Amino acid sequence: MPPSARLTVVPGDAPLVLVAPHGGRRDAERRPWAGGHLRMNDLHTAALTAELAARTGAAALINEAQDRNDVDLNRVSDANQHAPGFLERLAELVDGAVRRHGHATLLALHGWNVVQPVVDLGLGCLPGGNQRSAAVSPAFAARALPCLLEQYAARGIGATVGARYPARHRENLLQLFTPRYAGDSRPLVRALAARAPLVDAVQLELGIALRWPGAWRSRFLDACAAALPALAAAPEPASVPPERTPAAEPPPPVPRRLEFAGAELSGLLGLDAGRTGRLLLFPNDGGLVLFTGERLGLEPPGAAGRLSLEPSAGGGLAVRYDGPLLRFPDTTPFLDLETGLARAHLVQGEVDLRFTAAHAQQAGGEFGAVTGSVALDGVRQSVVAHAFAEEGAPTGPWPRLRAALDLGASSVATDGTSRWRRHGPRSVRPTHRSPTSPWTSTWPAPGGSGSWRARSTVCP
Repeated sequence: MPPSARLTVVPGDAPLVLVAPHGGRRDAERRPWAGGHLRMNDLHTAALTAELAARTGAAALINEAQDRNDVDLNRVSDANQHAPGFLERLAELVDGAVRRHGHATLLALHGWNVVQPVVDLGLGCLPGGNQRSAAVSPAFAARALPCLLEQYAARGIGATVGARYPARHRENLLQLFTPRYAGDSRPLVRALAARAPLVDAVQLELGIALRWPGAWRSRFLDACAAALPALAAAPEPASVPPERTPAAEPPPPVPRRLEFAGAELSGLLGLDAGRTGRLLLFPNDGGLVLFTGERLGLEPPGAAGRLSLEPSAGGGLAVRYDGPLLRFPDTTPFLDLETGLARAHLVQGEVDLRFTAAHAQQAGGEFGAVTGSVALDGVRQSVVAHAFAEEGAPTGPWPRLRAALDLGASSVATDGTSRWRRHGPRSVRPTHRSPTSPWTSTWPAPGGSGSWRARSTVCP
């Protein structure tokens, strides 16, 4: 089937044109994830774009089936060579809006695979860069863009401009509406580029929470509908966009990791110096609950979905999160990420956990206990679990081993990289310490009679 036949065209009367170039799916049998070098399709953007068109009266061009690994409709050369019908339909929709209103606003909907309720708006140039290379006019940047950002912020959606995906790659579809392709030798490309002076084009990179069905998607749709008058307004004389003085970034966070295992709930979470974070919960009834986030600590004011992992007295940690989580029916989504994500659904989560160290914090990490609660869609569960916390960059080669033995008045612990650590009066003598092969260690038993021995195995 030719790519042009796999497109859905939605007619509309508003000066708004929506595009979903990556709304298709990969055939997991024909292209298995284990084959490598595969790109994710932007799940749920096809249905979301159709819903947004219905809410706003916009025209829409939706790819509902074509796998971007076969033909990437967001790449100018790929679309021109392998899916010219896509560019032809796009030109028709833009021309229709311009004929009716004298101008058009184009929104390209994409997926950002973080669970946060966030959107990054790409304008075709770097933030604060040369506005002449942008896909929007100065008037649009001065009036419509702030209105859209305000509507997102009012609903707890973290919105940024070009912070993650500025859409400035020369092959990005948005570049057709910048001066870059004026006079291009390819007729379809040149024809679309000639319309650029009458089009303001914005790329929307949407977090998982805004794409999956649920309350956050509804908030996103409400925000876009509320901003429609500004997005659809007739062009005004050029003005200078408001100066945005970027706030000084706080220092990067100290990397921290926490793992805990309890009878009812287990989990792990981490925050690294690059401001990415993750939270995985394993309920005792099966499945997996996931949060992933980027630019943590740099969220716009009022944005929801913040993961906090802060130190407390005595080597402890306080964990807090309130926002969307992604729930999987099993624990194997990452064997095929796209297939796994497609099977997941959103839940609203509230996490409040406290880690208490068993002993004074030492370099490399410490064992202890986690207490607190986790609520998923309003169902709250108490958590009591054994735990291990560490900070700083991980040490030692992979695989790494952690073990703890409670000897009553004392305990011992190892991270498997170099030695046992003793807490309390009893001695510990390791006899093998390699992290990549089995080890055995012996020490006197309580009361002085006999000895205790621990032995490990290393799984491949």
